[in-house]
Amino acid sequence: MDDHLLQSLICNFTSKNSPDHPTCLPEMLSCVPHVYVTLVAMVTGITYCCREKSTHVAPWSHYSGHTLRWLLSILLLLSYMCAIGAGAILASDSERPWPYLYAPSILGLVATFLSISLYNAWETGNCRVPLLSLLLYWTGIGGLQGWKVWRMVHAGYAGDLYVRFYVTIVVAAAYVLLLGIELYLLLTKRYCCGSCCAVPPSLPPSDLQDREMTFYQPFVNPISMVTYWWLNGFLSLGYKRPLEMSDLGKLPKEHHAAVNHKLLGQAFNKHMTKWTSAHPARSLWASFVTVYGWRFFLGCLFQFVGSLLAFVGPICIDRVVQYVELSQRPQSNATIPQEVSLVTFDTFAQNGFVLTVVLLVALVTKACCLHMAYYIVMREGINAKTGLQAMVYEKTLRLSSAALTGGTMTTGEVINHLSIDAGNIMDFFFFIFYLWSAPITLVVAMVMLYLSLGEAALAGAGLMILLAPVQWYLAMKMGRLQKETLEQTDQRIKKSNEMLQAMKLIKLYTWEDIFSDMIKGARRKELKVLLKGFLYGVCVLFITRGTPIFTTLLTFGLYTLITNEPLTAGKAFSSLALFNILEVPLMVLPMVTRVTVNAVVSNRRLGKFFVAPEVDGTDQEMRGESSSEVNFAFVPSEDQRSSLDINTGQLGSETFENDNTDIQMNFVNGFVPSEDQRSPLDIKTFELNDNTAIQVEDGSFAWDLESKQPILTDLYISIPQGKLMFIVGSVGSGKSSLLNALLGEMTTITGSVRFSSAHNSVAYAAQKPWLLNASLKDNILFGSPMDRGRYLAVISACALQPDLDILPAGEETEIGEKGINLSGGQKQRVSVARALYSTADIVILDDPLSALDVHVGTQLFEEGIVGLLAAEGRTVILVTHKLQLLPQADLILVMKDGQVAHQGTLEEISQASPHLFEQWKEEWDEKEEEEEEEDAKKDEKKDKKDEDEKETKDGKLMTQEEREKGMVKVRVYLTYAYAGGIVLVIVAMLAQVALRGFAVARDFWLSDWSSAASSYNGSQLEINNNSMFAEMEHPGVTDVEYYLIGYASLSGGVILTTLIGALLFLFVGYRAAKNLHYAMLDNIVRAPMRFFDTTPLGRIINRFSSDTQIIDQKLQADILSVVSTTLQCLAAVVVNAIVTPWFLIPAMPIIGFYFFMQKYFRASSRELQRLENISKSPVLASFTEVLGGLSTVRSYKEQRRFSQQFQQNLDSTAKTFMWLNTANRWLGVRLDLIGSVIVFAAALSSLLAAVLGRLEPGLVGLSLTYALSVSGYLNWLVRSLADVEMKMNSLERVKHYTEVQTEPQEGSSVALPANWPSRGEVRVSGLSTRYAADLEPVLMNVSVLFKGGEKVGICGRTGSGKSSLTLSLFRMIDNFAGKIYIDDVDISKIGLQALRSKLSIIPQDPVLFAGTIRFNLDPMDSRSDQELWDALVAAQLKGVVSDLPEGLDSVVSEGGENFSVGQRQLFCLARAFLRKTKILIMDEATASLDLETDSVLQTAVTTAFADRTVITIAHRLSTILDYDHILVLKDGRVVENGPPQELLCDTNSLFSALVRGS
Repeated sequence: MDDHLLQSLICNFTSKNSPDHPTCLPEMLSCVPHVYVTLVAMVTGITYCCREKSTHVAPWSHYSGHTLRWLLSILLLLSYMCAIGAGAILASDSERPWPYLYAPSILGLVATFLSISLYNAWETGNCRVPLLSLLLYWTGIGGLQGWKVWRMVHAGYAGDLYVRFYVTIVVAAAYVLLLGIELYLLLTKRYCCGSCCAVPPSLPPSDLQDREMTFYQPFVNPISMVTYWWLNGFLSLGYKRPLEMSDLGKLPKEHHAAVNHKLLGQAFNKHMTKWTSAHPARSLWASFVTVYGWRFFLGCLFQFVGSLLAFVGPICIDRVVQYVELSQRPQSNATIPQEVSLVTFDTFAQNGFVLTVVLLVALVTKACCLHMAYYIVMREGINAKTGLQAMVYEKTLRLSSAALTGGTMTTGEVINHLSIDAGNIMDFFFFIFYLWSAPITLVVAMVMLYLSLGEAALAGAGLMILLAPVQWYLAMKMGRLQKETLEQTDQRIKKSNEMLQAMKLIKLYTWEDIFSDMIKGARRKELKVLLKGFLYGVCVLFITRGTPIFTTLLTFGLYTLITNEPLTAGKAFSSLALFNILEVPLMVLPMVTRVTVNAVVSNRRLGKFFVAPEVDGTDQEMRGESSSEVNFAFVPSEDQRSSLDINTGQLGSETFENDNTDIQMNFVNGFVPSEDQRSPLDIKTFELNDNTAIQVEDGSFAWDLESKQPILTDLYISIPQGKLMFIVGSVGSGKSSLLNALLGEMTTITGSVRFSSAHNSVAYAAQKPWLLNASLKDNILFGSPMDRGRYLAVISACALQPDLDILPAGEETEIGEKGINLSGGQKQRVSVARALYSTADIVILDDPLSALDVHVGTQLFEEGIVGLLAAEGRTVILVTHKLQLLPQADLILVMKDGQVAHQGTLEEISQASPHLFEQWKEEWDEKEEEEEEEDAKKDEKKDKKDEDEKETKDGKLMTQEEREKGMVKVRVYLTYAYAGGIVLVIVAMLAQVALRGFAVARDFWLSDWSSAASSYNGSQLEINNNSMFAEMEHPGVTDVEYYLIGYASLSGGVILTTLIGALLFLFVGYRAAKNLHYAMLDNIVRAPMRFFDTTPLGRIINRFSSDTQIIDQKLQADILSVVSTTLQCLAAVVVNAIVTPWFLIPAMPIIGFYFFMQKYFRASSRELQRLENISKSPVLASFTEVLGGLSTVRSYKEQRRFSQQFQQNLDSTAKTFMWLNTANRWLGVRLDLIGSVIVFAAALSSLLAAVLGRLEPGLVGLSLTYALSVSGYLNWLVRSLADVEMKMNSLERVKHYTEVQTEPQEGSSVALPANWPSRGEVRVSGLSTRYAADLEPVLMNVSVLFKGGEKVGICGRTGSGKSSLTLSLFRMIDNFAGKIYIDDVDISKIGLQALRSKLSIIPQDPVLFAGTIRFNLDPMDSRSDQELWDALVAAQLKGVVSDLPEGLDSVVSEGGENFSVGQRQLFCLARAFLRKTKILIMDEATASLDLETDSVLQTAVTTAFADRTVITIAHRLSTILDYDHILVLKDGRVVENGPPQELLCDTNSLFSALVRGS
C-alpha cells in the first residue's frame, strides 16, 4: 500500500502545528455507525420486498417530533455536502489524497438518507420497536461527533473561520437533538416494554381511516409534501389509462364544502355584527382573513424564501466568471502543500465548483419553497371559492322572490355570483402574495444592480420608476374594462339563458334569427370592450417586456461613460440575470392589479348579494337537519390535533359574543339582514285557536320591494284547520299572489300572517309545475322516506299508474329539466302527487285541475284532494276555475282586484251575493251533463303511449356529457387556427421566431462587448476579432460606440418584434373568439328540439359562459406563451451548445427525460381537466334548476337537503380541481429540478471548458445566464402546454356544439304561391311520428282532413298524442312515415322557416321574455300601435296594460314573473292574434283562465279567426262543443273523427263519454 495513503488512514495527531490533522481517527471511527445503519436498511429493504403487498394504504399517525426530525435530517445532508466540498478542495490542493477528509462524509450522507428513509417506512407502517436501532445509531454517531469537536477545540481550531470545524459542530448538535427526540418517544410511549406497559399508538386522523380518501398531501412527510412524491402512483395510473371520477376518491374534510361554508359563514356573521350592513364587502374580506389568514401567512413565508433564493443565481454568475478570469491569469510557481490545512469560508465561497453546487442547492430549495407556496394559496383559494359558492346557494334559497322578479337582480346575475364572482375571488387568492413580493423583488434587484453597476443602475431604476405609473394606469384601465366586460357578459348570458329556456316557442314562431341577432348584438358589445382590453393588454406587455430591455440598454450604455471602466463579463451577465428577474414582477404586477380589481368588484357584488332581502319567515326550521358530526385534525402529528374542530351537526346556528350581548345567528342564511333590509312581514307560529290553521290580519302585499301600491290589500282571512278551502276569481284577481303571500314569497306592506304552532308544515303545488331532473319516483318522494302503501295510494289517486305502465322504466324513468318529457297534465299530476305524499299539515294547490282532462281531473279531486287529504284531516287550500266543484268546499274565498270580495261557505256567499251565486249556477248548468256510470271508463285499458315519450328504453332521457379521451386532436388546433385566420397565425409565428433571433443576437453581442474588456485603456476597448461579429465593418466610431450602437440596434429589433408579435396574436385570438361563438350560436339555434330535450340547460349555458370566457380571455395568451417559451428553450439549448459543445452530453438525456416527463404528466392532466369541466355542469345545472323552484323548495322546507346535494356537487368540482392543481405542482417541482440540473451541467461544462481550454469569460456568463433562465422556461413551457391542452378542452366542447346536427335548412323545393296557404286546409295521410329514430312512434298511421276555415277540436286522454299531432304540423318531431299537406302542398318539401312562419300556435306553457310588452307581442317590430292595442282588446288585456304607467313600453320581468300565469297566457293569445296566419293551433291555451274569460276568448277567437282554420287541444270540452270538427285520439291513433253533434249522438263514442265525465 502507498505510504502516503496508509499514513492518511491511520493518522492520530492532536496538535494544530502537527503536519497531519487531529480529526482522522474520529472520522474513521464514525464510519462504523454509518455502516451499521446501511446494514439495517438492507435488512429492512429485503423484508419489505418479501412481504405481501396491499392495494390499500394503511392509516398512520406521525410520531412525536416528526417535523423536527425531518428538518434535522435535511440539515445533516447539507452539512455533509459542505464537508465533502471542503474535503475535496483540501485534497485537490494537497500532495496526498487524504481520503479521510471526504470519504466518511460521503458515507455519512448516505447513512443520513437511509436513516430518514427507515424512519418514514416504520412510521407509515405503524412500527415503533425498530426505532430502537436508530436510537443506537444516534447514540454512537453523536458521541463520535462530540469527541471530534472536542479534539478540534483542543487542537486550537475554534477561533478561526474553518468550514470543517463549524460543520462538525452543526452535525454533532443535530445528532444530539435526534437522540433527544428518540429518547422522548421511548419514554413517553414505552414501546419496548411489551403490550402490558406500552402506550397504545395514537389513532390516525379520521381522514386516513376513510378508505375512499386518497388525497394524502396533508399527512405525508415533509419531503413527500414538498416534492409531491405520494402522487406518483396516481399519475402512473393516469398514464396507463384515462382517469375516471372514481379514481379521485375523497378529499380530506378540511376541503369539503360544508366545512368551508360553516367557517366562512360564521366569520361573515361575526364581522357583520362589528360593522353595519353598509359594509358587507369589508366583512367578507375580514372573513377571508379570519378563516384563511394564517395559512396564507405560511404560504407567503415560503414564497418569501423562494423569492430571496432567486438572487443566488446572479451572485453565483458574477463569482463564477470572476473565478474563470482569475484561473486564466498567469499564476506564479506555487508549491503544493504536503500538510493538511483546513479550508476557510472565504476560500470555500470563492471556488467556482463549490459555487455551482451552491447554485444547484439554491435552485432546488427555491423550487420546493415556491411550489409549496403555490400549493397553499391554491388550496385555500379553492376552499374559499367552495365556501362562497355554498353561501351563494344558501342565500339564493332564502332570497326574496321580489328581488328576482322586481328587477333588483336577474337570474343571470345570480348565476354569475356563483360562477364568475366566486372564481374571481379564487384567482385573487392565487396571486395574493405577489402584491408584496413583486415590489420587494423589484427593490432588492435594483439595490443589487446599484451595488454592481453604481450610478448607471440608478438611471435604469429611474426609467422603471417613470414607466411604473404608466403600467399602473393601464392596469387600472384594464380592471375597469374587465368590470365592463363582466357586465356585458352578464347581459349576453342572460339573453342566451332566456333564449334556451324558450327554445320551443322560438322555433314554433321562427324567431331564431331575432333572438340570435339579439345575442350577437350583446356579443358585439362584449367583444368591443374585450378588444379594448386586449389592446391595453398589448400595451402592458410591450412595456413589461420593453422595460428591462430599455433599462439594460440605458444602464450598460451609461456604465462605461460614468465610471470610465469597462463592462466586464461578470458585471454584464450578473446584471442581465437581475434584469431577467425584474421581468417577472414587471409582467406580474399589471396582471395582479387586474385580478385584484376584479376581486374587489366581485367582492362588492357578493357582499351586496349576501345582504339582499330574504323571504318572510326566515326563522322557520328547515326539514332534514343532520346530526352527524364531522371532526378532522389538520396537523397530522401524533400528539397534536388542530384547533379547527368542525361539527356539521351544528351547521344550523351559532351564537357569537359581541359587546357582552348574545346574538343568535342562523348560519344557513349567510348574514341575517337587519330589519330595514328584510321583508317586513313576520311569518311566525302562534298559539292560534285550535280550529285555525292560518290567519292573515290587515295584510297588504306587493311584489316590488319599493312598491307603494300593493297587489293585495286589506286581507283579513282565517283558514280553519282540516278543512277544504277554495279560492276563486277571474284572471289577475290575485289568487296566486295570495298563495305566495301565505308562503312568505311577497313583500309585506302591512299586516301579518300567522300559522298554528301545532300544525304549520306546508306542501305546495305551483300553478306552473316544477319538477327535478330526477326519476319520477324521486320527484314524488321529494326527500321523504319511501312508504310503499302510501306511495301506491297517491299514484292511484293522481291517475299516474297508466302513465307508469307505459313509461320506459316505470317510476324510475328520468324526468328531464322542467319535466320536458311529460305532458302538461302529467307534470301537474306529479306535482300534486308530491304534495299528497308529503305529511304536511297544510296543502296548497294552485289551480292543478286546469291542465287536466275531465276524467283525470275528477279522479284527482275525488280520490286525492277529497279522499286522501280530507281523510287525513289536512288543511287544503285550492285555487281553481272549476266552479262546478264549489259545493264540496268547506270554505270559499272570492278574490277580485287584489281584495277578498267574499269569503264563507257556499250558502253564506249565496245569501250575501245572490247575483254572484246565480252566475256560478249558470256556469254549472252549462258544464254539467247527466252522469253515466263510471265503471265502463274504469275498465278501459289505459296502456297508452305517452305523447311526449322521449326516453330511451332504460328510462334515461338526458345524454351523458361528451368527453374526449387521449391527446387533443390536431383538428382541434386547426379549428382555432382557421377561426383566427390561418395566414394571420403563420405571420404571428414568424414574428415570434424573429423576436427570439434578435434576442439571441443581442446577447451574443453583449458577450463580445464584455469579453473585449480583457484588454482596455480607459474607455477604449479592443475589438474582439474572435467574435462572430468580427467581420462587420465599423469605420469612424470608437470601440464603445461600436458595441453600444450594435447592442441598441438589436435591442430595438427585440422591442419592435415584441410589439408586432403581440398585436398579431391579439387579432388571432379576437377573430377566433368571435367566429367560434357565432358558429356555436348559429348551430345551436338550428338544432332540433330533441337536442334541447336531452341536454341539460346548465350544460349548454356552460358552453356559452365559462367555455366561451376561456376562449375569449385565456386561450390566445396561453398559446402565445407556448410559442414564446418553446423558442426560448430552444435558444437556451442552442446558445449553450455553441458556447460549450460538451454541454450536449448531459443535456440530451435531460431533455429526453424532460419530454417523457411532460408527456407522462399531460396524460393525466388533460383527463383531470376534462373531468373538472364535466364536474362544473352539475353545479350550474342544479343551481339553475333550483332557481326555478325556490317557492316549492321553501314551502316544503327542503333547503337543507338541496343544500347538501349542492355541496356534494361542489365537492366533486373541488376534488377534480385540487387533484389537477396538485398534479401541476408535482410537475412544476420536477421541471424545476430538471432545470436546476441543466444549470448545474451548463455551469460545470463551461467552467471546465474555461479552466482547461481558456473559454472567454463573456461566453461563460452568457451560458450561465441562459441556463439559469431555462429552468423557468422549461417549467413554464410544460405548464403552458398543459394549460393549452386544458383550455383546448373548452374549445373541444364549443367545437362539438358547432357540429351538433341541425334541422334541415334547405329552402322549399316547391314553388309556393305568394298568399300560401290561402284556404288553410290540412290533410294528413298515413302519418306516423316519433321523437327520435331510436324511440317508439307516438302517432301511428293517422289520416284526417281539416277543411279550410274549420274550427277543429282535438281531444283524448292524457298521453293520447294530441300535442304530438300539432307538433308534426311544424315538423318539430320526426314524421318518418306518411304525409301532411297544407293547401295540397307537401310540408316535407317546404323549408322550415317558410312553413312555421305561416302557422301560429298558442302553447300550453305561456312564455314571456324580459323586455317590454311591445317586444313580447311583436319582436319583429312590424306592427303598428293600433294593431297591438286591437290584439290586447281581443285578449282581454287592454285594461291591464292601460293601467300600467308606460303602457306598451312597460317592462316585463324575466319570465314574465310580474304577471300572473293567466295573464301570461292572455299575452300569448294576443301574440297569436297579431300573426294573422291562416292556421292557428291552440294547445290547451286557456287552461289557466277562469270560465268567464275563457268563454269571452273563445268568442273572440271565433270572430277574429272566422275565415281561418283553428285547431284546438282542449281539456274543457265545453269550449269545443260548437266546433265544426272533433278528432278523438287514443294511444296515438284516430278513434273518432267528425262533427261534435254526430259524435255526441253516439252514446258509445269515446267523445260522448268524455263529455259526460265533465
